[in-house]
Amino acid sequence: RLGQEAARGGERTVMAGRLAAGLRNLQTAAMDEISTAVFKATTDDLFEPKEKHVVAVARWSCEPELQEQVASALAKRVSTCGARPVTTAKTLFLLHRVATTGEPEAILGPSVAELRSLVERRSLPAAELAYAPYIVGLCEWDDCNLFRRPDAPACWRGMPLPAVLEGLRPLQALAEQALELALDASEVTTPAVAALRLAVAEDAFAMFLCETAGAAVLQDGLLAAPLALVNLRPGGLLEALRASNRHAEDALMLQEALGSWRGGSGPLADLPHLDSVLKEGLPWSGSRARVALATTASASAAAVRTPPPAARNRRLAPRR
Repeated sequence: RLGQEAARGGERTVMAGRLAAGLRNLQTAAMDEISTAVFKATTDDLFEPKEKHVVAVARWSCEPELQEQVASALAKRVSTCGARPVTTAKTLFLLHRVATTGEPEAILGPSVAELRSLVERRSLPAAELAYAPYIVGLCEWDDCNLFRRPDAPACWRGMPLPAVLEGLRPLQALAEQALELALDASEVTTPAVAALRLAVAEDAFAMFLCETAGAAVLQDGLLAAPLALVNLRPGGLLEALRASNRHAEDALMLQEALGSWRGGSGPLADLPHLDSVLKEGLPWSGSRARVALATTASASAAAVRTPPPAARNRRLAPRR
């Protein structure tokens, strides 16, 4: 009897999925391909954002002839956020993906303006409202689509200390927010918010690795730095080093927390991408930790030797 009930429950789930898919097809019948992908990536259902649509939108954001359409479709979707928590979380996730893997400078201006307005009016659901200011700040950061690259921690190589400090300030501010959000102990109730939290946790780890490499350059130059730069408040060398040490403690806590996500229950434990992060995305594990340490060491050594070509210094450096 229990088996029959389970079978009927499975049939009902399949039927509900088919009905939902049919409804989505009706809703998108008059939309172009880009608007359809944005809509389907952010549908109000009990699943995490569908990866193929998220990837498509991020890819289109890199194609100049499509950027105006992508910008318009995203801004229109952001304007509908607020009434439906799941759609809001998925829209934030989609903006995050475009910011970190697409061409945000050409795409996200209208969406960010709309999202900032929603934040100021507090017109978003509570859980999603916590993430929105971080997404706004990330999208507005000049290097939001660079910091996750494998070679990003080497960006500080050969840079003078004032430039390292200037580049670290926005990075450390965002890392602080990302770590706080990822370590939030409040319950995650939907797959959409779970996917958003994991994406922010990945940001926190990537930012931490970049920050650590920059802090190593500061540490190497500490005794040769002008006293005014060392003790500058706010934004001096010692402040940056203290922030880096504090973030190291938080990053270690987050790494331990992610292990508990997989061992727990609920939407966080069910995220398919979590296994990949646990295997390859942690700061202190296997080859990733060795690569991070080697990169930091080479960046520190290069800072007191011959600077590399100027083109490499652009990453994570303040834009002129």
